[in-house]
Amino acid sequence: MSIVTMNGTARNSAGTERVPLYRVVYNQLKSKLEDGIYRPGTLIPSETKLRQEFGVSLITIRRAIHELVLDGFLDSHQGVGNFVREPGQNSIVVGLSSFTSDVVSGRLRLVRSLMEDSLVQAPESIAAKLGVQAGSMLRKLVRLDYEGGVPLALDEVYMPPSLAMCINREMAASPVFMHMWQEETGVELVQTQYEISVATPTEDDREMLQIGAEIPLLVTGELIFDSQNNPAMFIVSRYRGDRCKLSKTVTLVQRKTSKGIVGE
Repeated sequence: MSIVTMNGTARNSAGTERVPLYRVVYNQLKSKLEDGIYRPGTLIPSETKLRQEFGVSLITIRRAIHELVLDGFLDSHQGVGNFVREPGQNSIVVGLSSFTSDVVSGRLRLVRSLMEDSLVQAPESIAAKLGVQAGSMLRKLVRLDYEGGVPLALDEVYMPPSLAMCINREMAASPVFMHMWQEETGVELVQTQYEISVATPTEDDREMLQIGAEIPLLVTGELIFDSQNNPAMFIVSRYRGDRCKLSKTVTLVQRKTSKGIVGE
């Protein structure tokens, strides 16, 4: 049993666990969504009705709903209401230029699990990108990202061991890994070269991402350089094609012509 306190938190009957009140509402609404009480595509009760049902403020209800929207359980339509998201509905737009800022701001709500941390011999193709000899040792991290409780992407990070010495488990599993790595090392990352392709999922991909063989993967290869134009890491990410769209902003170079300035 939960007891609501005056400062907007809840505690159990033993008084030992304190939970923000909006999370109590969030968890109960999430249970109703998972149990099918609120069906996909349908409108959930209004904020006013939910306030009456839970006996809390509208602010608390709105915070809980906001979190459910961010976590991919609901779609909010201003002036209409909040709808239960259909499976596979509304692909997540992953901004290649703004991934870290999207995570930090809360626009992209990720939970990342570290699946592997090992030293491997560099495949020839990756060795060439990182400027090391084929067969030399690289640190390899494999991470699985979840959004809204559903697998979203699987990535592999390859780095020379000399650059990866500071990486602990917390950093390796963080959605803002590159931000933390730069703060720890003092190395500034300034440029990324992208390769984008489409691939058929392997058996391991299907198992990890919980998809069938018919779901394509959006694959990006990111070669990331420091301020001295030295390659620091190579990241291969495999996104579920049924849940993701890749987005990137490109600034056009302005050039003067006889007929005016053009962007190209």
